[in-house]
Amino acid sequence: MTLEPLEQGTFKRGRGGRPTQVEAERRHRSLLAAATRLFLEKGWEATSIDEISRRSGVAKRFIYARYPDKAALFIGAVERFRETLIGEIQAIGPLPDDVDAGLYAFARRLLDIALRPESVALHRLFIAAATHFPDLAKAFVERGRTHGLDEIKSVLGHYAESGAIKLGDPQLTAEQFFMLAVGIPQRMALLIGRDPPAEEERRLRAAIALFLDGCRSARL
Repeated sequence: MTLEPLEQGTFKRGRGGRPTQVEAERRHRSLLAAATRLFLEKGWEATSIDEISRRSGVAKRFIYARYPDKAALFIGAVERFRETLIGEIQAIGPLPDDVDAGLYAFARRLLDIALRPESVALHRLFIAAATHFPDLAKAFVERGRTHGLDEIKSVLGHYAESGAIKLGDPQLTAEQFFMLAVGIPQRMALLIGRDPPAEEERRLRAAIALFLDGCRSARL
């Protein structure tokens, strides 16, 4: 499971009654873990700051010192969740030298992460709740476009340096790779559920073949 476990034990105070930096970070982790779970369990409307405070064991004054309202806390929880997923993508081991095998293996990992039940549930919840805070949602999407595709650009850049593919606009090409490999399966999972394994596999291999048809180096 991607969701962080809720931390146990009483939060400790430093000198003067204020938490140390380490303790403050631990409280923040507990806050975001509890908020994420409650938003997924109960939805945006039914989740309150009071309940998040109780579940996390974090005082409301600590919450409001970091997040002005529930919308900002929701964005923080979603962003922390996304950072966890990006960390998993960054931890993917060395890919095969062969571009076909390498891009398939990378896309397979991306797809498995994107289609986890908690990933789909949080994505669905974010779409449903975005109308409550359009400015924050827009900022979140822009951050995703700026930073969320870095690992894809890095992988594509590796194969471009080897001469296997041509990489014109790295940002645009990374977006296209993501949409081909993940976009349609993710949308289907949001609406009607995940494809059967055989169909998912067929779709993914077709997506990688189509992508490579568009950017493979002419000399190959």
